Amino acid sequence: MEFRRHHAETVFFLSVILLVTVIAYGPLVGGVWEAGARTTQALNAFVLLGVAFWDAFRSAARAHSFKPAINTHGLLLFGLSCLALAAASFTLVWPLAVLGLCLNVGALLSFCFGRKGTITFYPALAGFGAMVALLILVPQLDEWLRLLAGRVSAGILPNLGIRADMVVEADPFQVILVAEKGAGVFNVATECNGFGILLSSVVLALIIALRRRASLAGVILKVGAAAIIGLAFNVVRIVVITMATLRTEFRYGLIHEGLGTGVYLLALATVYAVSLIDSPSSSHRGRVAPCTDPGA
Repeated sequence: MEFRRHHAETVFFLSVILLVTVIAYGPLVGGVWEAGARTTQALNAFVLLGVAFWDAFRSAARAHSFKPAINTHGLLLFGLSCLALAAASFTLVWPLAVLGLCLNVGALLSFCFGRKGTITFYPALAGFGAMVALLILVPQLDEWLRLLAGRVSAGILPNLGIRADMVVEADPFQVILVAEKGAGVFNVATECNGFGILLSSVVLALIIALRRRASLAGVILKVGAAAIIGLAFNVVRIVVITMATLRTEFRYGLIHEGLGTGVYLLALATVYAVSLIDSPSSSHRGRVAPCTDPGA
């Protein structure tokens, strides 16, 4: 009888925490989902995170039984989450709200799998936090990314035999590539700013680096390299689509979607390969088991 009452109290407490999470972070999650729906290829980052969380769940379930219970580790994470959210509300520093959301989710996982079981979710949680933070930045980064992509593409195309100029219009803001004196006019729209490739590249690199237990310097290096790779491949995407449109007779829709998807996949493959390279600072430690190893 005592066990049943204790179990009922635990379930009730966890339900309260879950309800608090939904109410407190609902607007943030809703805004992120809306931003993701407007961002081309952002859905792919959600898929990457889904795979990461599912893999972490399988590893945690094998090594640690699913037994909901209140523990000091989860309470600490939940308390820190409340502090981060309160600080974000008073200071309007949105990264604190993102941190609070990740800590809150970590607390719920700790109550389900214990402190050691939660460790397997850290890479996925970090990737989730990075995705949320980047999606919040979409409105601020859009114009800068479009200008960067347009300017670099316009500089590369003449070296490939295609004369190109970039035209910027202020109201509404537009970045337009004019190729071959008007034979091809390409609007570098928000969907072409490269944010989707950048987002997926950063999330993938961060998850892999943390799973391989890279040093802090190694994580920063690999995430930075992934960001550069993502931006570079977006330029490659624009250049390839422009050349194929001017030099072939294929329909533009087929070129845009087919070549665009191919370049995106190639970018992720490159990020994956680079992320597997061990940094010099960690090579002397030898190979270590990933976080999802049940024996870790």
